[in-house]
Amino acid sequence: MVLVATSCATFTEADSVATIGSTTINQETFDRLLAEYLERGDVFGTLPAIDGEVPGGEARRLLSALVQVAATNEVLDQAGQSVTEADRATVDNELPPEHPWRTLSPEFLNVILDLQQSVRGAALSRVDPPSPATVESLYRVSPESTGVVCLRHILVDTESEADEIVELLEAGADFAELAAERSTEPIAVTSGGALVGNGSRCLPVAQINQTFDPLFVAGAYAAPAAGWSDPVESSFGWHVIMHRPFDEIGDDVIAIHSSSDSGGFLVDGLLASGGVEIDPRYGTWDPVSSGIVPIG
Repeated sequence: MVLVATSCATFTEADSVATIGSTTINQETFDRLLAEYLERGDVFGTLPAIDGEVPGGEARRLLSALVQVAATNEVLDQAGQSVTEADRATVDNELPPEHPWRTLSPEFLNVILDLQQSVRGAALSRVDPPSPATVESLYRVSPESTGVVCLRHILVDTESEADEIVELLEAGADFAELAAERSTEPIAVTSGGALVGNGSRCLPVAQINQTFDPLFVAGAYAAPAAGWSDPVESSFGWHVIMHRPFDEIGDDVIAIHSSSDSGGFLVDGLLASGGVEIDPRYGTWDPVSSGIVPIG
């Protein structure tokens, strides 16, 4: 089968279609699953390949799901864990004999089961939280790799105003004080531009992906670990964004990773922090939508 992709895609002869940390999805496995995915339109609502050509959207949807599974497996493997049949049984045992999933190959059924939150959560709950030193190391290199972000931002109306904010910061202005003085966000007067979560000075990556303007989130992920972003335009105006220093909010990040939810945060962080590489035939990984988008 031949993938129908955008004209801007670059084609390669790579053996793997995606790399997630040290985990790879090889071409043979993907081709096999993609063939079943397309043939089983009665289960997935997909259309069959026409004259051997596969629409890029179908391939991207499947590969995005496989990346999600691989990211979970990567975090589990690093912790010496894996998804077990007992984990899968929590969902599998509830499926009636006539359920459409039962007509799929065991390989594809396991993919579907591993995508279920209860299966994923059961496995990841066995991941021991990283040490405070490890959390600090992750945050100082790539804050979003911890699965949370701890941000301040300054919102203004125009790009020229945002450029001026950057110049003032480069000249030594304090970010929080400048936010209180110049940001058009009403609460910045008291918050110093800080975006906080429920009882924490940090927000989960999954939450900002789902609830914040995608352009703002992309700008936050692109911001350096220390310092501030270039001007970022969103539907609200122009932002300058910074990750709060670990010395300021480290206790909050460590506290988030002190629970059995730590493994889930590490998976979200891996998907948000540039740990995913996609063969450009299929597109590129978008950390904001946690999916593959066309190139160009």
